[in-house]
Amino acid sequence: MDKSILIVCETGISAALLVSKMLEAVREHKLDYDIDYAPVSRLEEKISGKDYDVFFITPQVARYQEKISAAIQAATGTIVYIQPEDFQYMNVEKMLGSIAE
Repeated sequence: MDKSILIVCETGISAALLVSKMLEAVREHKLDYDIDYAPVSRLEEKISGKDYDVFFITPQVARYQEKISAAIQAATGTIVYIQPEDFQYMNVEKMLGSIAE
């Protein structure tokens, strides 16, 4: 895998749609990205079993920033805060563009 991405969300409902749209874009652009998601409540469990290159943080969980930062402080991945308008309109092209090399 070129990049392993974890989307951190509140409950996972809207993130599931975001993952689906991201996977479409990844296939369309022939990118080698592994995309997964986890609610804040399962973040520590999720990162204990895998290393992620990028953490996309959804706007809904901004209030948990301290908890999220503490959970992933040992991780080496890049943290990207998704802009509310990009999340609202599922602008996956812009999100993925923010991590392109």
